[in-house]
Amino acid sequence: MPNWKTLVKERLRSLPLNAAAESDLAEEFALHLEEQYRESLRSGAAEEDAYQKAISELDDLVPVQAALERSQRMKKYDAVPVGDVRPGNFMEDLWRDLRYAVRTMRKGFVFTAVAAVTLALGIGANTAVFTIINTLLLNPLPVEKIGGLAALNTTVTAKRAQAADLQSMSFLNLKDFRERTHAFSSVAGHSNPMAVTMIDNSESHRVEMELVTGNYFATLGLRPSLGRFFLPDEDIKPGQGAVVVLGYAAWQTRFGGAADILGRTIKLNNVPFTIVGIGPKGFKGLYAVFGPDLWVPSMMAQQVLPAQQQQALSDRAMPLFTGVGRFARGVTLPQAQAEMKIIASDMEREYPDANQGQSVKVRSLMEAAYGPERQPLLYGGALLMVIVGFVLLIACSNVANLLLARAAARRQEIAVRMALGAGRTRLIRQLLTESVLLGLLSGILGLLFGYAGCQVLMSLRPAEYAQNLAELRLDPTVFGFAFAVAVLTGLIFGIVPALRSSGISVSEVLKEETRTVGRTRGRLTLANALLAGQVAVSLVLLVVAALFLRSIQHQYTIDPGYQTKNLAIFMLYPGQAGYDQARTEQFYKQARERIAATPGVSSASWASNLPLWGGKQTGVVIEGQEQRTKSESISAVVNTIDLNYFSTMGIPFLAGRDFAQDDRDNTTRVAIINDTMAAQYWPGQVVPGKRLQLPRGKEFVQIVGVVKTTNYGSLGEPPQPCIYIPLQQNFSDGMNLYVRTERDPSTMLAAVQGEVRNLDPALPLEDMRTGTMIIDQALWWSKIGVGLLGVFGLLALSLASVGLYGIMAYSVNQRRREIGVRMAMGAGQESVVLLVLRQGMTIVLTGVALGATLAFLLGRALSRFLYGVGGNDLLSIAGPSLVLLVVAFVACYLPARSASRVDPLVALREA
Repeated sequence: MPNWKTLVKERLRSLPLNAAAESDLAEEFALHLEEQYRESLRSGAAEEDAYQKAISELDDLVPVQAALERSQRMKKYDAVPVGDVRPGNFMEDLWRDLRYAVRTMRKGFVFTAVAAVTLALGIGANTAVFTIINTLLLNPLPVEKIGGLAALNTTVTAKRAQAADLQSMSFLNLKDFRERTHAFSSVAGHSNPMAVTMIDNSESHRVEMELVTGNYFATLGLRPSLGRFFLPDEDIKPGQGAVVVLGYAAWQTRFGGAADILGRTIKLNNVPFTIVGIGPKGFKGLYAVFGPDLWVPSMMAQQVLPAQQQQALSDRAMPLFTGVGRFARGVTLPQAQAEMKIIASDMEREYPDANQGQSVKVRSLMEAAYGPERQPLLYGGALLMVIVGFVLLIACSNVANLLLARAAARRQEIAVRMALGAGRTRLIRQLLTESVLLGLLSGILGLLFGYAGCQVLMSLRPAEYAQNLAELRLDPTVFGFAFAVAVLTGLIFGIVPALRSSGISVSEVLKEETRTVGRTRGRLTLANALLAGQVAVSLVLLVVAALFLRSIQHQYTIDPGYQTKNLAIFMLYPGQAGYDQARTEQFYKQARERIAATPGVSSASWASNLPLWGGKQTGVVIEGQEQRTKSESISAVVNTIDLNYFSTMGIPFLAGRDFAQDDRDNTTRVAIINDTMAAQYWPGQVVPGKRLQLPRGKEFVQIVGVVKTTNYGSLGEPPQPCIYIPLQQNFSDGMNLYVRTERDPSTMLAAVQGEVRNLDPALPLEDMRTGTMIIDQALWWSKIGVGLLGVFGLLALSLASVGLYGIMAYSVNQRRREIGVRMAMGAGQESVVLLVLRQGMTIVLTGVALGATLAFLLGRALSRFLYGVGGNDLLSIAGPSLVLLVVAFVACYLPARSASRVDPLVALREA
């Protein structure tokens, strides 16, 4: 066989060619001459005649030289030459690239649809999680210049005080701070949300209310959606501001967005109020997660608060408000903190009885918006963003593999364009334009998927207070995020295929015209690496979801210290319905006795605290340890309870006795404490008979019993002191009815409700919960987080499995000739199946090994957030690994089965 390339180079020496051009032209002529030579031989010509006929093609090089001269005179087309930054040229070429990209995507509609949906799932997951983070963490409060606002809380200066012991401040202290400060241009106050009874058109409902000072909305820089806010004269004299501002969500849900809402009269706790305004859309108070339905002027405190709080405006020792201030011009938070501490110290000297050992803490409003949930939200948000980021990487990897596969089919197209003069930079920009356009299309779909996901999450909120929880918002920040992710996604999955496609050799591609186009080893290796990475990431996500799922399962087994099974709780507020003390006490007694006598009910009692909703109070004084309390802040949960409470809840006594009928106002005041408090303040002593003073109390009460410690604020919490006081000695006009049933409490709700209606048909009874519901609500955030982890883990598994199936199917299709030869030489179907399975499962096992290692390391880092399960839990790692292997095996087996059914004759003929 003649060495055509050498012969051609000898003839081309006379032409003015550089080395690269000479090599390319020699390659093309050599291929052409070889084809001519072979064609002559097939026609029956002798070898010498065939050689002379082929070589005669090089006798006349004049046309070639003329073509070269014309090409040198012509401007070589490159849409964006190196260093050319002319905007007109760029925009013209960009428009041309976009039109070409649209034609390409329309021509390959199936490919475009599959790639767009794959990417949209990843972008949608990122958009949904970012919407949650943006709503709860980045922009939780729609107020003006939130960086210039700070929250003010009372804190204790005694030793052993913790930052978590931040408390509300009294109205009189808030008023003094407002009058004395120079660091703040404005200081307002608001209470925590509190339940009240609202009557509208004779229909009563439970709503959440906040008491606020008259300058509350002005301090925050808010404007009403409708009507007005409070006037200055409505915040001067107690009892003369019977007006209310409705929240926007409450206006829409409870009043149907009525246009004539302004001026309407409603009753709050049986007191008439006039609606004068509607709050801004999206504003639900200054807590990021939970907010009120309406706001009432602070001067109406006596009219709407329970009996024990009705002196809040005149009692300096009664905490009720959290302060919120706007910094004066040029003042920083440390400067404001220093000034407020000086004012607090002055007030401590002036009012020692109320302010002994107290100071004030100034925090940014962003920090105060979350309370103790801030750190879990931050960690949870960061974890979710990392996870959905991995999901998006898997989606990008899948699409990158699809593009690499499609690049093999476009090699001829790209080679022709390069032969016509297109530079590599120009080709890369064209291919990236296609990728980014595909990314933008996926971003639009992803935004829709993310919105749908947010709506699903919103529908999962507990019905009891769904409308008071923060609403996920799709604002310009979310749209900007989705756009940025879409563009970045297009660049990520497009850059490697673009570089590979534009780096081909023209002569190499032309050679492939006469033989089967196959996937090169380099592209196969890259695809395999991407698939192994997908498998590893999918396994990591599944293991993380399994760890937190196991943690949730263990949390459900936590013993809260009382029996939640067959327990029902009813929230009743007779005082808000206009009952006086005598009538309320009679109602408590009659309701307890009648319900306890109902068939199917074991016992009933009253308590002021709901399970897992008990808050601590500071200021307990231990008799004989008064000097200690001056240097140490003593806090405890205080719960007012009725007779039979401990038997109804199933809380055992460890010492002493229960409250009795004889414990009344005219007898010795008594209390029961838990064993945590007994061990902390009377270690090794007989506790019954000891005495203590309650926060804001004026006399000592005698301890008559000790009970087991339970969970008061959250499941699995560290043990904390608790004091129980008898209802008969500590009147409250709002209590919770606890009912222990003999069977499923949901079957007894109607009977209990009927007994209450028999006593007073007009008394609101809307909020009823079972013990199981209480536990579910306590774990709601955890369940939502685990649910999201599970969904994203399964999504990653699905994407990785689809990618594995696609690449295996493509590989089988490209190897049809090889498989046909193997089967023609005697290979059976089983050996072909094993061949393909070995290729696919090798990738999978590599990914599983890598993923298991990463999951083990990540599990150790997450162990501090898990309950009852270690970060290296074998079941949480082995279970997802087995699931992934099974799914991956199926994804590999289907193409393997298809390969085993190849007809050797058909495969060889097609090749």
